[in-house]
Amino acid sequence: MNKQYTFKKEDEEFFGGVGSFGVPKFDLEMHGGVPRGFTMVSFTDTGSGSELFGKQFTSPAEESENTLYVSTNEGQQEIARVFDKYGWPLDISVRTIGEEYNKEVLEKELLASRYRLEGFRLEDIQRLAQTRFVDETHQDYLTEVTNEIMSLGPYFRVVIDNLDFFLQREDNTKVVAMVRMLQAHAQMMRGLLLINISNEGLDATIKQELSSIADMVLSFKVRTIGTDFETSMIVSKFRNAPENLKILVFRVTPAEGITPETVERIS
Repeated sequence: MNKQYTFKKEDEEFFGGVGSFGVPKFDLEMHGGVPRGFTMVSFTDTGSGSELFGKQFTSPAEESENTLYVSTNEGQQEIARVFDKYGWPLDISVRTIGEEYNKEVLEKELLASRYRLEGFRLEDIQRLAQTRFVDETHQDYLTEVTNEIMSLGPYFRVVIDNLDFFLQREDNTKVVAMVRMLQAHAQMMRGLLLINISNEGLDATIKQELSSIADMVLSFKVRTIGTDFETSMIVSKFRNAPENLKILVFRVTPAEGITPETVERIS
């Protein structure tokens, strides 16, 4: 992890010291954008718009081949629809872990359940002989995603939406260790990493550990006001820049996606 990387002068001039969040008004509130090398962790409420923010964060895509969006809940078709709707680049790398899991694991588990209930038939046995049965392999998505991100070069941009999939299926200490590795890689490569995590059911110790690792901590909230919903983004940590701690109420527009409306400084 102590390996030094030499950055090309032309790359330093092109990328600069900060990157855009993909939200112009948020860039202004954060005094220009997000520093290169930052890892951001956002704790989210259901329906608060964090998944849209994650997609919007990839939209600057300075280098499409070095930009990766990892989804654990949505499929390729839905993600492409949203990117197309807002005119965001469609040539970035996208990995849909949820789709992979459904195809590689759940379908085989359902097949195995049917075999147990109905008994084996000759054609079933022949089919099993030609495929890898669910009990033979364990798809280590956590390691795969970690390795995929660690292979990205300088100034990469990555979103993981969201970490719940891994926390529910892996030892949580292993997941935290993965985040530590990715944070170190982002820092070394001046990459930008955003990780979304649901607030619901999240262990307080894990939340504290992830917050301490992150360079920036966001919280996405939603509340009802009369018959309306109000969505807000709280910046509760911004390493070495406490002046950036704020509460931003935002809305979603067809032209801009997420855009802040009102801002309140955290005292």
